[in-house]
Amino acid sequence: MNLALTIFPKQILKPFLILGFIFIITPIFSQTNEDCMTCHEDKELTKEVDGKSKSVFVNSKLLQNSPHKELDCTMCHEEAAVEEFPHPENMKPVNCGNCHDDANMEFLEGIHGKAYTANAKYAPSCKECHGTHDILKNSNPKSRTYKMNIPVLCGKCHKEGAPVARNYNISEHNILENYSQSIHGRGLYQSGLIVTATCNDCHGNHLILPHTNQKSSISMTNVASTCMKCHARIEDVHVKVINKQLWEKKPGAIPACTDCHPPHIVDQQNIVANISDKACLKCHQKDDVHKIVNGEKVSLKIDVTEFTGSMHNNINCVKCHSDVSVNRMRPCETTKKVDCSACHAAVSELYFESGHGKAYFEKNENAPYCTDCHGSHKVKSKTDETSPVYRMSVPKLCGECHRKDGKALENTDLKEKDAFAIPHILN
Repeated sequence: MNLALTIFPKQILKPFLILGFIFIITPIFSQTNEDCMTCHEDKELTKEVDGKSKSVFVNSKLLQNSPHKELDCTMCHEEAAVEEFPHPENMKPVNCGNCHDDANMEFLEGIHGKAYTANAKYAPSCKECHGTHDILKNSNPKSRTYKMNIPVLCGKCHKEGAPVARNYNISEHNILENYSQSIHGRGLYQSGLIVTATCNDCHGNHLILPHTNQKSSISMTNVASTCMKCHARIEDVHVKVINKQLWEKKPGAIPACTDCHPPHIVDQQNIVANISDKACLKCHQKDDVHKIVNGEKVSLKIDVTEFTGSMHNNINCVKCHSDVSVNRMRPCETTKKVDCSACHAAVSELYFESGHGKAYFEKNENAPYCTDCHGSHKVKSKTDETSPVYRMSVPKLCGECHRKDGKALENTDLKEKDAFAIPHILN
């Protein structure tokens, strides 16, 4: 006797048998790429985005060379997996992290990802570097991420005059031009050495952090390890011998690679040895030395007496103004604002994470920089009673901006409108 019939009466069992049969012979609904291309192969197909017409034509030939060619469209465009066409007109952006989770986590932790999450201007997403339907493997010479194309890819945003350079304060300038002139750039473009360093070899692919971040591959604490990925045991050599003598008699005073080899223009000789303070003061002690900024004359005269009580009195000019060029008649022609983070990395990291630092990075004209609070050539210790950062002087220093009609209130919406207001009892 049939066990099923023993347990269930025929009248009850029959509908279940029919339903099960239907499930077995009916295929599960599944969209194919051909279904998608029914519409998206039309070169004139568009949709409206922010009041502008945008093409949604998909070139299927490009997909045939892509690492994603075996994937269904709906693997990336999940909202397009509808039972009835058309799919929603405005779908969410493709989330590459669904498959590339490690790369996505690193991207979101890096400076690009944080800017993207904050909807910052010109923040890149995956497609800006890798493409969309035209993604190619990085081993393909036509790929955006092919070794010889990396500097151009990064330079699209970071070259002088590009939107990123115009809207944000980035310490390095003329990045693409300077890289091509460096020993790494010459190795790549003149010698065709694809083993030479490009942007991502030093800065990373997805976890890109500013050099002020202690976890950054280019921070003062990690840059030697980064360089040694190519220059094996170079730190051991430098610790023992530089210029045919022991480098430092004082333990622990070994410089980072970038102290002598600026990262984007790697000069053949040490700039400290070639440009003395005397050479700088030959011009900068003159009364009439100046530059023109926005049509106004700005003095460039240096008062040597200011260095006497300065914390930097034993530091060479070019240690701070490290972007000078020994190849120019006027070496300081290439200099920009001093990057204090070269020595003060930990403090600089705190600064750039603060409201002041974020405002400075976004080129807010009223955002304070290091020299606005500490001074430039006359930098004093915070324990010096005449220092602007001496404890008793700090309220006055901050109050110069955070007071009624102060610069801190211009084009901002701060909670404190007059933070420096002193209670009547203290007057």
